[in-house]
Amino acid sequence: MSMSINTNTAAMAALQSLNQTSNELDKTQNAVSTGKKVNSAADNPAVYAISQGMNAQISGLSGVSTGLQFAGQVLNTATQATSSITSNLTTLSSTITQAANNGMDQSKLNSAIQSTLQSIDSAATTATFQGVNLLSGSKGNGVTYNSISAAQDVSGNLFTQSGFNATSAGLGLEGLSSSMSGVSVGNIGTLSGTGTSATVLQVQNQSAANKAGVAGNPAVTTSFVLDSKPGDSSGAGAAVTGLISDSLTANSGYSVSISSKGLSINDASGKSAISSATVGSDGTTTYKLKNGDSIQSQADASGNMTYSVAKGSDVDANGNITAMNKIVDVDISKTDTSISTTQQNNANQSKLVTAINNAGFGAQTDNDGSITLAGGNLDTTTTNVKVGTYASGQNGAAGSVTASSTATATQTSGTAVVQLAVGAALNSIERISAKMGVATNSVTQLQSSTSSLSDSLTSGVGALTDADMAAESAKLTSLQTKQQLAIQSLSIANSQSSQIMSLFRG
Repeated sequence: MSMSINTNTAAMAALQSLNQTSNELDKTQNAVSTGKKVNSAADNPAVYAISQGMNAQISGLSGVSTGLQFAGQVLNTATQATSSITSNLTTLSSTITQAANNGMDQSKLNSAIQSTLQSIDSAATTATFQGVNLLSGSKGNGVTYNSISAAQDVSGNLFTQSGFNATSAGLGLEGLSSSMSGVSVGNIGTLSGTGTSATVLQVQNQSAANKAGVAGNPAVTTSFVLDSKPGDSSGAGAAVTGLISDSLTANSGYSVSISSKGLSINDASGKSAISSATVGSDGTTTYKLKNGDSIQSQADASGNMTYSVAKGSDVDANGNITAMNKIVDVDISKTDTSISTTQQNNANQSKLVTAINNAGFGAQTDNDGSITLAGGNLDTTTTNVKVGTYASGQNGAAGSVTASSTATATQTSGTAVVQLAVGAALNSIERISAKMGVATNSVTQLQSSTSSLSDSLTSGVGALTDADMAAESAKLTSLQTKQQLAIQSLSIANSQSSQIMSLFRG
């Protein structure tokens, strides 16, 4: 073995071993201090890139969870208010019944009615959470939004819940008193859902009749079309599409058709006049048209499609609709050939009454076969309640509902009418409560799935990047020992050069 003072191979080998051990020790100490075996791309490029993507998704889910929590609080606020309104209406219904049975003084009854209406309005208008109110029916007066939207996943898909109008006006109780009037429609005759003879019942609320619709109490004309082929633009469906077209801005030149896919609206050149179509979490489809008009399409409790049409000119500065036309496509397609014509007619009338109730009015079939309507802020001027057929307009003019020569509408009043109006309001608030319940359950489920996904991703990131502390502890001890040995080996190697001096001593 040669000895040199210029090149100490033993020291070089010992130093290299020491450096390698020190580097490994640094990594182990870093893993022990951070708890991670992959802290940067240098540790493991592939794993680091995957973990960063998963961490980004976890951060996104955190935002989703926050939004859903906010939506849950909004829905909880609205749900508490609907419970209060339901309780008020239930008490009022009982009071009206007792008044009828015990001969309560009318002034006391009307005082109780007014007190209840004020409580309903207070509950609806104060159910505001951070500027969102799902029950006030309009924006303004501290309400910035009357619907709630929240991301339900990191892809940006939205959970959306539209608002309702649970004020006394929205529940159809405007002008409620012991002397409230209703309308009785008799001698209706055969109810048809075929072609130009399809039966149409058209009613207006007080605002529509007086042309004084405002935010929270818009002017509404509602047309119930008996249809043997719902979803088909032919036959009675032509009355549905005709009424929708008539409700749009005049001279728009838009043509409307209905299919299983929903509404199709084209302009005069045959191009789609729909600028957007969004579907809410409750199944409501909102169509925005290029001329500023809008149409909401939604199935009622019986599955009948309801089309609510608002012109762009009938929207105020806050975005509230002040006037609209509602067209209800009443499904009478299920006919029973084993029953008589009279029985089938009675079945069709029952479906019509159900559709009227679903639309927020109170309706019932009387013993003489007539239909009594109340509530829904109904205008009881008999000329504004029509039962007849729809006739298309000529040369671009709007069509109209021509009243039957046999059907007659007369005003009616009494405790039964008042109770019918309150019953309609109860049905409306119960439907609102049910939709709130469904929305609340949906948000809860979304929160649960978001939390579960976040936990799964967090576990996945941990499995990829977390250090095994038991293994790292053992490795740390081993490397510390190895480092001490390397230092000792280097010390020995460095001392070898000093031994050369003994060769030159005299």
